[in-house]
Amino acid sequence: MIINNVKLVLDDDVVHGSLEVQHGRILAFAESQSRLPQALDGEGGWLLPGLIELHTDNLDKFFTPRPKVDWPAHSAMSSHDAMMVASGITTVLDAVAIGDVRDGGDRLENLEKMVNAVEETQKRGLNRAEHRLHLRCELPHHTTLPLFEKLIDRESVSMVSLMDHSPGQRQYADRSKYRDYYQGKYHLTHDEMDRFEAEQMALAATWSQPNRQTIAAMCRARRIALASHDDATEAHVAESSQLGSVIAEFPTTLAAAQASRQHGCTS
Repeated sequence: MIINNVKLVLDDDVVHGSLEVQHGRILAFAESQSRLPQALDGEGGWLLPGLIELHTDNLDKFFTPRPKVDWPAHSAMSSHDAMMVASGITTVLDAVAIGDVRDGGDRLENLEKMVNAVEETQKRGLNRAEHRLHLRCELPHHTTLPLFEKLIDRESVSMVSLMDHSPGQRQYADRSKYRDYYQGKYHLTHDEMDRFEAEQMALAATWSQPNRQTIAAMCRARRIALASHDDATEAHVAESSQLGSVIAEFPTTLAAAQASRQHGCTS
């Protein structure tokens, strides 16, 4: 297949030309137009390599499109895959939640079904994009490490991120923002929110650091890409680098973003 009249996006340039593809691979490109009659006209459009999505929880909404609605797994996966390809994404790291800030959520109930759906549809060649797993670990939770240990050796796992959404730090350094978000999300009264906030702080004090250290060590031993999440200070970044993080997901301050770059982390 030859495509004429396209803007080819290269590593460091954009050129107007043509592209030849054989057996699903790029054979050649040129800054000129093919004269072969079977060449397609790209109508001056942009032609990019397939995008790689490292962190999407888009699959969640298809498994639970409405509260208390449990959608069939393969149908949910098919709809999610179609949306990814329509967006120009050809490699997807489906981010599944390991642990949660609250027991009994849909994410934990759907975890095994989502993992199985990703792996089964990929093995059977049903997906148009390539789908892999990203284990997004909510550190301040007693179930996080046992769930992680069950999944870490799955062949489809390509990335792990370390998240801590407890109050008073990182994304929620401003605790009023934390209260606004979770009180609205869970429809809590002021007293219920006070208890919820205290519980989350206690969980973080007990589980965040042990889980962070253990999960990072397991990733290093298996050479699985590790990502930090919501680093806000230079100290956060230094710790992430020491643990072996190679990706900085969503640094929440300019100082953290600059420090991540200095430590060689992609962000």
